[in-house]
Amino acid sequence: MATKTALQLLAEKRNTTALELALNNYSMWYDANQSLSLNKDYEIQNGQSSKRRLTRADAKEVKLNLDYWENEVARLQGDSITAPKFNQIFTVGNPNGY
Repeated sequence: MATKTALQLLAEKRNTTALELALNNYSMWYDANQSLSLNKDYEIQNGQSSKRRLTRADAKEVKLNLDYWENEVARLQGDSITAPKFNQIFTVGNPNGY
């Protein structure tokens, strides 16, 4: 038996699908990104009854979450949109020691 992810367990608890939860999270972070790009603050639900205010200073975190949920939606749909990342390495001097 395969181990269920936290997202799958939460989906079962809420009587929905993991894809629907992922889409809801993606939508929330997308809306936050849109607001911040217009230099507006954005407020998100952060648990049971608490809220969190996001500002332009949180733009990097918002982008990371937006990318994460986009990849999660793709994964749940059976797609993969992440490509391998290559890092260029630059050396100083001649590699042969001349």
